[in-house]
Amino acid sequence: MLEYWIVVTIGVIVVICALCVTYLYAESRELRLVRSRYRLKVYEELFHAVTDLNVAGPDVYKLDMAKRRLAHTLNRLNLVASGEVLKNVNELLDFLNETPSGNYDVLRQTNILNTIVRSARKDLDPDAAKELEDAAFRFRFYAPPRA
Repeated sequence: MLEYWIVVTIGVIVVICALCVTYLYAESRELRLVRSRYRLKVYEELFHAVTDLNVAGPDVYKLDMAKRRLAHTLNRLNLVASGEVLKNVNELLDFLNETPSGNYDVLRQTNILNTIVRSARKDLDPDAAKELEDAAFRFRFYAPPRA
């Protein structure tokens, strides 16, 4: 009779431990998904800010607002992005600071943005990023002609 209660007690403990481990695993996955969703939103805001810079053209007010939006986005990006993304964003900022007048080399800007997209995709979904990297896919960005 004593062995029966020991087996039942051990069985209950094993079931409770299995439920706890399952709960902790589910919570950690949910936390990773929330972090990835937030990172995606911040990366999206970065590209919106760069597009605003491209579209602003000679309009001083629009250019100022685009720079402000980029600055706010960078503040959030510095908190959530991976090291590779931050390194590529620094390269973009150096590029943007080289020509404060806004007459950027569109090809160089596109190459830098492609590098940022690749590193962001690696950060969010490494398997899908590997497939695109193997295909040597190039992303396109809107850059209106400069006057």
